[in-house]
Amino acid sequence: MKREARWQQYRPYFYLLPAVVALGSLAIFPVGYNLFLSFHRWNWAVGQANRPPTFIGMQNYLYILQDSSFWNSIWNTTLFTLGAVAIEFLLGLSCALLLNLKIRGSVFFRSAFIYPLMISDMVAALMGKMLFDPSLGSINYYLGVLGLPTPNWLGDRYVVMFFIILMDVWWATGNITLLLLAGLHGIPRTPVEAATIDGASKWQVFRYITLPLLKPIIFVVLLFRVLDALRVFSLVWGTTMGGPARASEVVQLYIFVQGLGRFLKMGYSAALVIVFSAMMGVLILLYIKKIKLM
Repeated sequence: MKREARWQQYRPYFYLLPAVVALGSLAIFPVGYNLFLSFHRWNWAVGQANRPPTFIGMQNYLYILQDSSFWNSIWNTTLFTLGAVAIEFLLGLSCALLLNLKIRGSVFFRSAFIYPLMISDMVAALMGKMLFDPSLGSINYYLGVLGLPTPNWLGDRYVVMFFIILMDVWWATGNITLLLLAGLHGIPRTPVEAATIDGASKWQVFRYITLPLLKPIIFVVLLFRVLDALRVFSLVWGTTMGGPARASEVVQLYIFVQGLGRFLKMGYSAALVIVFSAMMGVLILLYIKKIKLM
């Protein structure tokens, strides 16, 4: 009886054991090993791949403070995130409001918004590279036909970030649109109809009823979209590879180049991952705290 009672007590934990083992092997162990590696020097480029990592303490983290290339990638990532998320949210909200009106052809447009989500971001990057190629791309061709400027989208450091943002807007706006549209469908019609009967304008209904009821969905959409934009990699790797002159080099690309790309500095790359993850964690906490105070 005692054994059976003890089994009944610990049986739920036994059922959770496979999930705990999977989580430990796929998440906890890599994070712990990355933290361990960040305190070591392990440069594969100088023949140390078969040698054990050398403990160097906080040197990798101290070097990050002096690494101007890393802070340049932070600036590029911030610029990309702010620009892309702001444009995508405004366009997505506008399209969701239009589709919520059940206009003619709304089913077709909903399907059109799903299309970019069916391809990977790397494929979107290659498509954008072909379309915006300064010599052979169709975008510059039609701009020239219309008598408009034909910028070097991939080679001008003052234009390249706008090009990356434009590609991400095309690829990700549909996702935001569909999520916000689902939120609009979940808003009860009773307060909207009551406000309309009382003489409220469409803007007043949106400002004082629709928008407040949509805030929880907006909070989730912006949170996940910002996190996704901060880890942008494929759109840059597939088009400019960080150029020209590192004008489009984002954090994820810089970490890749340091660790698995040109330099093979595994310890330094691990430290970069820890620092950037900590920055993202602080940003998320501040965002959540700001939302709770509103």
